[in-house]
Amino acid sequence: MTQKHHHKNLIALMCSAALLASSKTYAQNEQPSALMDLSLEDLLNLTVSSASGIEETLRDAPAAMVIITAKDIEQRGYTSIDEVILDLPGFDSTVTNGNGGVITYQRGYRTPLTQRTLMLVNGIVDNHLWYHEATLSKNYPLSNMERIEVLYGPVGAVYGPNAFLGIINLVTSNAEDRYKNDDFFTVNVQSGSYDTQSVDLAAGGNHKKLTYNLSAKYYSSDEADINDLAPWGFVSNELLSNRDIWGPVIYDTALSANCDADGCPHSSKYNDFGSYHDPQREWGILADVKFKNLTFGIIEWDMRHGWGPQYPHDRAQPAAQWYRTSEQYYLRHVGSLKDKVKVDTMLLSRKSNNGGYWVESFPGSTALTGPEVVSTLTISHWRTSNKSWLFKQDYEFDYSEQLKISGGIKFEDKELTKAYDACGYFPETFCSSDTPETAGDGVALNIDSTINIQPDTLSQMPDENLASLTDRGAYIQAIWNINDWRINAGLRHDKNSLYGSTTNPRASAIYFLSHQSTIKLLYGTAFQEPAPIQLWGGWSGRSANPNLKPEKAKNFEVIYMYQQDNWLHDLSLFTARYDDVIKEEAENAGKRSTYGLEYRGKFEFSNFITDAANITGYLYYTYTKSKSSVSYDHDLGVWVGEGIENCSQIAQEHSLSYDPCSNLDAELGDISPHKINVGINVPVSDELNVNVKANWVASKPLYLRNALRAKQRENDAYLTVDANISYQLESFSVALKVKNLFDEIYYHSGAEAAASGDDFEQRSQGWANSLIPQPKRSFMLTLSMQF
Repeated sequence: MTQKHHHKNLIALMCSAALLASSKTYAQNEQPSALMDLSLEDLLNLTVSSASGIEETLRDAPAAMVIITAKDIEQRGYTSIDEVILDLPGFDSTVTNGNGGVITYQRGYRTPLTQRTLMLVNGIVDNHLWYHEATLSKNYPLSNMERIEVLYGPVGAVYGPNAFLGIINLVTSNAEDRYKNDDFFTVNVQSGSYDTQSVDLAAGGNHKKLTYNLSAKYYSSDEADINDLAPWGFVSNELLSNRDIWGPVIYDTALSANCDADGCPHSSKYNDFGSYHDPQREWGILADVKFKNLTFGIIEWDMRHGWGPQYPHDRAQPAAQWYRTSEQYYLRHVGSLKDKVKVDTMLLSRKSNNGGYWVESFPGSTALTGPEVVSTLTISHWRTSNKSWLFKQDYEFDYSEQLKISGGIKFEDKELTKAYDACGYFPETFCSSDTPETAGDGVALNIDSTINIQPDTLSQMPDENLASLTDRGAYIQAIWNINDWRINAGLRHDKNSLYGSTTNPRASAIYFLSHQSTIKLLYGTAFQEPAPIQLWGGWSGRSANPNLKPEKAKNFEVIYMYQQDNWLHDLSLFTARYDDVIKEEAENAGKRSTYGLEYRGKFEFSNFITDAANITGYLYYTYTKSKSSVSYDHDLGVWVGEGIENCSQIAQEHSLSYDPCSNLDAELGDISPHKINVGINVPVSDELNVNVKANWVASKPLYLRNALRAKQRENDAYLTVDANISYQLESFSVALKVKNLFDEIYYHSGAEAAASGDDFEQRSQGWANSLIPQPKRSFMLTLSMQF
């Protein structure tokens, strides 16, 4: 494979970093960040902003939260947000090693994508406009990250739509707080397994009334090869190169002039089809410039992936490249009315796009070889284009020392793609470059000698395939401190031009038992908008439903926090109910219920090594149980249970031992009942630091729709251990990170319907692998410089 092209951007970024560094003078040897040396007591008093939309301490926040500080990021060797997610309590994650990064299910709510967790960057929503997905990959730079706030439970009363299961808020460092009349520059250069190269840099400065902050990242990797993954029969070069299955996709006689043989493979971005390639290229920029009270900011990222082991290789060629992009530009003003009411006003423009190439072999028989193989082949190009304008204004009013009142309004206009624009696919699919005469011309059979490559989608989405929506919302919240109590109550009303209005209340009571002990009682609600991909984005093989209703959530929770000299204990007990659940087939299907326990502990002890800093670490435990009113009958091949529209028809047509319209109280699957996350950091000297962390996930039932569920198969328990060893010399440091230290062979649960099955002697049963093989041991070296 040719490496020259994707190294150009990396080299350019490194040269830019060197040029910028040469123009800087040395600042402090150590960054003056308040989060670099937090004690356990300091952590309780750390200021957070995600829980109520205002600044308050972690102890005062009406939510269960985990805070990942800048020091945590440095010591644990995190280089991307997806690595952070895998170490958190309350998340069940699937690393697809393909398109879209990590798919994670917060608090037991299994979904096709990470659509129910709100993604924020400095309090600004960054979920994809069309998928509603929180994109958790290599797309966000961490070099200037002050902290990552992870909140558990619905927060619809403050944030409106889609703050359904919780929030991840990336909070960047502000040079205005850290540097006075000075500038800084840091650069982290990484190189590791799978020809992985990355640069993550940050710069900022504060000069009188002008402040600027910049962080940027470029990431390039070939990702794990098949031999670097756990074995799985549907992830195979033998399948990818099987001419009986793939025919002219990998051996097209029309291309014979370009080959020594009689035919050539088609290709995508320097990678030939017919063998395993999983290229990954990502970049991201977070930047803002502030003059007095006015800030202009940018949140922009671009990710391009192959499909990896996400789909079975008798159905999909992984070398085809898919992209997601997001760009946001905002203007923000923070002021006050008569020095009493703080007013935060923001005007924001946003675009979210996705698309790329998809190479498919749709099976018409179960045979893998020989004349009985039947495949329908396509090489297609897909695209969506989405944009919005947002006006948002938030208010804070300190009525008295005891009472704070806050609120806000929101106006957002969206222009969204309806159906996927897919060209070169089946004729019933919308294609912007097709004519009635050319529709379906890109479809071939495995016995054909050539496949017609159709024009890509047009650069401008036709008006007929666009929908305009408006969102309006307003909320009010009161926080009352009286004696040892802190009471928080809020109410939000939202109106959408498509699905109507919704009102969501929230209430909490926090009681400070002592300086060390705190009890929190929480009630929260939220609603989840149907994503455009499910409203209109159907195509041959996937349904869409413009009549989908929003999902609704109600959550009750009790939290107990206790501070000891060496431990900070934080325990949550919660129960949640979800109505009008939207599953992957784009239909509202009954209800779900979840209950669980989360323990979040942090510790700090004196070091046994003389003159070395304290030993610190964390211990998390999660217990989760998730039930569904519907289930999947694998014998009939249909969904059944309370909430399925045609359940009465199923009862009439089949003689069943159960009532297909009753609440089946089925275990949802893909949610591990027990999880333990533990990490310990041992400073060996002022310069040398060792960090080790481990994640244990108990055996879990597979998702109801997963083909292996019919065989009573489970995803086996696994234990992974990572290590990061770093050495610091004034403004220069080097770190070696080892992931999967003991070379564990393990699997994550399949995404979407996960219907491939595991009968590797015949064609896969459905789309998406039932289990996704995970990488073996890998290494990453990081060089960091501060100027």
